[in-house]
Amino acid sequence: MLSRSEILIIKRFLFSKKTEGYVSIFSWFSIIGITLGVAAIIIVMSVMNGFRANLTERLIGVNSHLNLYSFDEKIKKHEIEIIKKPLDSKSYKKIFSSIETQGLVISDNISKGVIMRSYKEISSEHYLYKRIITKKLSSIDFDKIIIGDALAKELNLKIGDKIKIAIPKTDTSLLGSIPRFKTLKIDGIFDFGMFEYDSNLVFISIELSRKLLFFEDETYNRLEFYLYDPLQVNNFKKLINSNIKKNNLNLYSLSWMDRNSSLMNALKVEKNVMFLILTLIIIVASMNIISGLIIFVKEKNKDIGILKTLGFTNLSLLKIFFVIGLSIGLIGTISGTILGIIITENLQRIQYVIENLLHIELFSEEIYFLSTLPSDIKYQEVLFVFLISIIITILSTIFPSIRASNIDPIDTLKNE
Repeated sequence: MLSRSEILIIKRFLFSKKTEGYVSIFSWFSIIGITLGVAAIIIVMSVMNGFRANLTERLIGVNSHLNLYSFDEKIKKHEIEIIKKPLDSKSYKKIFSSIETQGLVISDNISKGVIMRSYKEISSEHYLYKRIITKKLSSIDFDKIIIGDALAKELNLKIGDKIKIAIPKTDTSLLGSIPRFKTLKIDGIFDFGMFEYDSNLVFISIELSRKLLFFEDETYNRLEFYLYDPLQVNNFKKLINSNIKKNNLNLYSLSWMDRNSSLMNALKVEKNVMFLILTLIIIVASMNIISGLIIFVKEKNKDIGILKTLGFTNLSLLKIFFVIGLSIGLIGTISGTILGIIITENLQRIQYVIENLLHIELFSEEIYFLSTLPSDIKYQEVLFVFLISIIITILSTIFPSIRASNIDPIDTLKNE
């Protein structure tokens, strides 16, 4: 604790109106340096969080967070019930049973390879329901198909047109093995906003898929899990794998992170390295605190000698100079935290103002696949940055404070 006399000395040193007062250019450089360092860390980490979330959304797209497949390419109804039974409904958002296969669409002698998916129904919670830009559909008829707008433009198709589909399953005839074909009528067009899916994905009825693939009723080849938080998929995957092993099921799981593991690991490493680099800014700024305090102690040698002759102990002087350095660090850290949060929360507005003032486009969607700079501020990370800055400040003030407390008053006053 600080005594009243120690608090008085701290105020006199910090807010002295004399030119030799501590609130000098060294102090301001320290405050500004720490402020900019803390603000930069918060802004950059928030932008990287936003970029990661945006990239995650694009990587997942219309794919589920976790898929279950069978080694014999068929998942029976009783196996689905076994998987779902021990799961808490709060651990996942929704589950869809589906059939997926590769195929070929043919129109006017133009063919294109696609992925065909089938669902028992298309409820309002289904990702396809809200993306159909024509009439809303709750199911797909046996002789109907739903295609993407990019595929419709590529093949010059519209609602009501007929196309052929073929799958890699063959029928044996006198002429040998021939692929299985089916002529379907276009009943809907969807738009996911991503060319990759809009040009390579089609939806057909579940009954037709079973007939083409020789599947029995209530049989699927994929079980899709959608979680509330895609980043928690590894924990959920462990739970699923444990259930599969416990019941000796011939199934295996594959998460969206497994499909994009290299990219996600690269993002994680990049974020950690960026944090370390930006932390150096705070460390450099804290060096100003050390140099500023050492210069200040040199300037105040006479005052320190007088204080010691008046009865101030080494501990009192240690506390006084420690609090002075800590105050500088606190002011810079708090200012940087507030500045970082304000800029992060208004990043898109700032981008809009800069673009209008300079008449430039900061982020071209054709190049960066982003029209705005994404941000996702996590306040636990903000707290972590705040504490790291305070710890660095404390470490920076220890040496100058000890040096000030060890000054010999007799030598100091004699030299003065």
